[in-house]
Amino acid sequence: MRTFPNPSFTGDSTDISRLVAEVRCGEVPPYTPSPSRANRALADLLTRDPGRLDPAAPDSVFATGPRPETGQPVPFLPRERLLTRDEQRTAAECFARVLAGGELTSGPAVTEFEDALADFLGVAHVVGTGSGTDALVVALEAVGVGHGDEVIMPANSFAATENAVWARGATPVLVDVDPDRHTLDPALVEAAVGPRTRAILPVHLYGRLADVPALVQVARRHGLRVVEDACQAIGVTGVGKYTDAAVLSFNPYKNFGLTGKAGAVVTRDDELAARARRFSYHGFDPKRKNVKEGGYGLNARMDNSTAAVGLGLLPRLTLRNYRRAFLARRYLDGCAELAANGSVLLPAFEPDHAWHLFGVRVTAGRAARDSIRAHMRSTGRVETDIYYPVLTHRQQTPLHRELFGQVVLPRTEHLHETVLHLPLHNDLSLAEQDRVIEALHAAVRATVR
Repeated sequence: MRTFPNPSFTGDSTDISRLVAEVRCGEVPPYTPSPSRANRALADLLTRDPGRLDPAAPDSVFATGPRPETGQPVPFLPRERLLTRDEQRTAAECFARVLAGGELTSGPAVTEFEDALADFLGVAHVVGTGSGTDALVVALEAVGVGHGDEVIMPANSFAATENAVWARGATPVLVDVDPDRHTLDPALVEAAVGPRTRAILPVHLYGRLADVPALVQVARRHGLRVVEDACQAIGVTGVGKYTDAAVLSFNPYKNFGLTGKAGAVVTRDDELAARARRFSYHGFDPKRKNVKEGGYGLNARMDNSTAAVGLGLLPRLTLRNYRRAFLARRYLDGCAELAANGSVLLPAFEPDHAWHLFGVRVTAGRAARDSIRAHMRSTGRVETDIYYPVLTHRQQTPLHRELFGQVVLPRTEHLHETVLHLPLHNDLSLAEQDRVIEALHAAVRATVR
C-alpha cells in the first residue's frame, strides 16, 4: 500500500489557523514540523504532546489561572505579563551572557538572529534595526523614497507610519480603506496615484494582511514600490514575499516582543538589503566599520544585546501566535450571539491574520460604543481600548491641519467611531477571557436598546 508523508507545518498563519480548527475538533494529524528556530516550541508539542494544545488539557499551554473576583479588574494589556515568568528568566539569562562578554551593541547575535528570522519567514534577507520606526525609515530610503516624493498610506495607523514618511522628506497621501479588511482599498489607491507618487505603504491593521496582490498590481502598472508595514503581523503567510520590503516591530507589546524597542526590514532583494544595511549604520560598508559607502546614514542597527534576547525567545514565536489565534477563535464563539442579533460586527477568522488585536464594531455607533466601554470598565471591571485614538488626518498640529484639513475618509472614520478592542495578549487566561465576554454581553444589554 502506498504511504504518504506527514503534512509539513511551518508555523505561518495559514498553518496556525488550520491547527486551531483541528485542535477544536480533537483531530490533530501527525505533522512534520519545519526545523525553523521560531517554530521550535510548537513543533516539539506537535511531535511529542499535541494534547497540550487543547485549553481543556490539565497541563494546557494556555494560562488558566483562577477566575478573577468580580471586583478585580481584567487589564487590557498588563505590562508585567508581556513575558511569562519563564520568558523573563530566558531574557535575563541571555542578557547576562552578553553583558559578561561586553558585546552590548555590536556582535554576532545580530547576524544569527537575522538569519534565523529569515529562515522562518522564507525570505532572503532580514536587517535588524533599533525599532520598527527605524525599519520603516530605512526601508523607505532603500526603495528610493526621498524629498518631494509622495507615499500612499492609510490614516488608521500608529504615528510611526506617517513619521517615517516625513523623515524621508516625503509627504503622506491618505487613502480610505476597504470596508471589510479595514486596510488600504486598492481601487482608491490607484485613483490617488499622481506624478510625485513613489511608493505605497499598506498597514496590516491589527495583524490582518492588506490586499497585497491587488496593491502590487497597482504598483506595477504605475512603476511604484511597495513597503509593507507589518509591525503587527509577524508570522502572517506571505509577509515580505511579494513586495519590495516589509517592516517588523519587536516592541514589547507586539506578538513577538523583546525587552526594548527593536525592528527589522524584510526583503527578497539583494541590493535593497545592502542599501538597508548601509543606511541603518551610518552609511558604512557593512564589512568595514568607519569606512563609508553612502553619503550618510542612521545609527539604527539592532543592538547585540537585544538580538541575544531575541534568539532566546525566538523558539516560542509560533506557539505565541497559536495561543493568540485560539483565543481569537474563542472570542468569536463567545460573542456569536451578539453578532447574530446585530449588536456587533466581528472579524472573520481568516488564515491571513496574526491576531495582534481583537476588534469588535458596535453597529449602533460611537455613542453606544463609548457607553459599552464605560459599562465594561465600571460594572464589569474590564479594560478595553481603541487603536488608534486619533486618526492621522485628525491630528491637530499646524502641519496636519495644512495638509489634511480637507481630507475626508468616510470608511476609516466610521471604523474608528465604532470599534473597540478587547484584551488579547500572550498571557490572557481563559478565566479572564470568560469575564471579558460576560462583561461585553452585559454592557450591550444595558446600553443598546
